[in-house]
Amino acid sequence: MQLGHIFDAMETYQMSIVVDPKLVDAHNNLGNLFKAQGKLEAARKCFLEAIRLNPEFSIAWSNLASIFKGEGQNPTAVAYYREAIRLCPQFADVYSNLGSSMQDQGNLLEAKQCYQIAIRLRPDLAIAHGNLGSCLLAAGNPEGAVCALRHAIQLEPSFPDAYNNLGNALRILAKPRVALRTERSKHGTNLLISEARREAYAREAIACYRRALRLKPNHPHAYSNLGNAMRDRGLVREAIHCNVTAARLMPCFAPAHANLGSLLREQGLLDQAIAHYHQAIALDSDFVEAYTNLGHTYRELGQSSAVSSPD
Repeated sequence: MQLGHIFDAMETYQMSIVVDPKLVDAHNNLGNLFKAQGKLEAARKCFLEAIRLNPEFSIAWSNLASIFKGEGQNPTAVAYYREAIRLCPQFADVYSNLGSSMQDQGNLLEAKQCYQIAIRLRPDLAIAHGNLGSCLLAAGNPEGAVCALRHAIQLEPSFPDAYNNLGNALRILAKPRVALRTERSKHGTNLLISEARREAYAREAIACYRRALRLKPNHPHAYSNLGNAMRDRGLVREAIHCNVTAARLMPCFAPAHANLGSLLREQGLLDQAIAHYHQAIALDSDFVEAYTNLGHTYRELGQSSAVSSPD
């Protein structure tokens, strides 16, 4: 919706509320418009008013939950999504959103169950298939993730996050010594993926990231992941460009800075690498890998200084 039309719609809903303050749908729709503009407090007030007027309005409970989810308050979001489901047990979108909140809390099993319920209720819900793929990937099942994500893309060909996550799953399968769960020998042991097949996965992963970026040119995660795929193939300059772009698009994106640190460290640019590792840690104080790599880089810098110092 164009900005001018958004303002027209907001004015219309506000006038409706003046005429009839008890018009529940107007409060809810106005809240959605505020949310689309990033005015979360105004949106929250609208959804709360809709719920006050009609406590059984499941859509308003779900919309209110989405505000808390966006703020990272997942326990509150989960409670409100559950209330929306209690009021409307056939609400497939809410099951998918509840699963996403559960996944954010690390509860992958319940998240998976929520996505599966959403798909059972609405088999054509692409976001639920995409979320299921993301959950399976996080659970260490890249083959299952690939199947779910391909289905999501089949349902919604313009789904950039699904392409990005499909690239991640394929990139894992492209790594050496990864075995497919679905391919087992007669003795029950995993069969390793052939070199040719791994190369095909690697190429398709890159194609997926590029497709995600064509659909959403400002997708920092797709840029960062494409950079990692370029690094896998020894294309350092391209990898650095991708991660620089990711960090520019999303300045608080710690993994992009950590990736830049590792790329610069490999090039012997240790001072620059240290600066990026520090930036990653400043953005995410729990980033264990960044701490570890920073320590390694300081050690290498010390060894380099010792070699170059005169006796």
